[in-house]
Amino acid sequence: MTEQTTIMPLDDVRVLDLTHLAAGPFCTRILGDYGADVIKIERRETGDPSRGLPPFYKDEPGTERSGLFMFLNTNKRSVTLDLKSDRGRELVLELARDADVVVESFAPGTMDALGLGYVALKAANPRLVLTSISNYGKTGPYRDYLGMDINLYGMGGNMIGAGDFDHEPVKTAGRMVNYHAGYVAALATSLSLTSVELDGQSEQLDISVFETATHSIDGRLGRLMGYEHNGHLSSRPTRAAAVASGAHPCKDGYFLITGGARFLPNIIRMIGMEELLGKPEYATPAARANPDLIDEFLAHLIPWTLDRTKAELRVEAEKHGVLGGPLNTIEDLLNDESFVAREYFQEIDHPTTGPVKYPGYHFVLHRPDGEDGAEISMPKRRRAPLLGEHTDEVLSGALGLSVGEIERLRADRVI
Repeated sequence: MTEQTTIMPLDDVRVLDLTHLAAGPFCTRILGDYGADVIKIERRETGDPSRGLPPFYKDEPGTERSGLFMFLNTNKRSVTLDLKSDRGRELVLELARDADVVVESFAPGTMDALGLGYVALKAANPRLVLTSISNYGKTGPYRDYLGMDINLYGMGGNMIGAGDFDHEPVKTAGRMVNYHAGYVAALATSLSLTSVELDGQSEQLDISVFETATHSIDGRLGRLMGYEHNGHLSSRPTRAAAVASGAHPCKDGYFLITGGARFLPNIIRMIGMEELLGKPEYATPAARANPDLIDEFLAHLIPWTLDRTKAELRVEAEKHGVLGGPLNTIEDLLNDESFVAREYFQEIDHPTTGPVKYPGYHFVLHRPDGEDGAEISMPKRRRAPLLGEHTDEVLSGALGLSVGEIERLRADRVI
């Protein structure tokens, strides 16, 4: 097979990125992954607030040292603009004229107050897609509520079913809700581009993080449907479901096993103690659901896991049909044989960090072309931009401003 020049699905799309923090930047990052030219508009001097959020390279805070910012903003160009200035807003409208998409994540009403709402953008570009991402949407009784990932996760559905039965509900770590909203917004934006191409009409998308959380498939949909059909309120599992379940220590870390009455026989066979199945307390599902068995069975299980590595335990689990898997560290993931074979991680150089491995694309293009079946190779991502790194480049290249005009904008603190 021969390798061809990469042609990405959104190579001819320009995105004007007016987002900040997590959900919006993740949306535009996905669009950038698919080939879009993403122009990120940032505040003068401080930039996107995520530049000030940890983790920082070598734990030293700095505008160009945030791992979160560098992860969310690959494949983008950074332009600094003061949107509170008349000229700054004019420049946004001028950039919108040649853009295909504008993505914004301001509080509802902010874009209209700036004179950059849908009506103004549509007047500048009748074929534009405007994607607006907010906590609770542009309308409704919650529209002006503030929100963070933790309360959006709780209100969005599944926190009540997460955590230990005997303790308070817990949230999944990280920014899962905001990233999911970013995925949804990227998908909706891509589909809207197709719609505009077909009928030539501008569209506005109103993405509610709250609503995208509620229709997430991480358990919420099933719980909602269960309540709709039988009125049952799902709760966190009791300890009876935890016989043999949990993250158990082994030679080189921890191994996660799903146990309970249904799966316990396979686990018993895996550890070579089939004789337990002949005892009354293990003979039936009802008996195996007795929470008193939890500590008793751990006395059999833990010595067995401690004598094996994660890799060895995975082989045994696969052999015996046990639901289980290693708890991987970051180092484990970087060296995972599947990721290595598929060349998942990408090394990206950056002026602050030097070459660092980043998570790879969430897709791989296979596009056989020609008699020899050539496939498309995935391009290397460009690093996240330094603050304002591409201001002059974009204003001169996209808008045709002269060096003198750009210098005056900088003197007037517009850029």
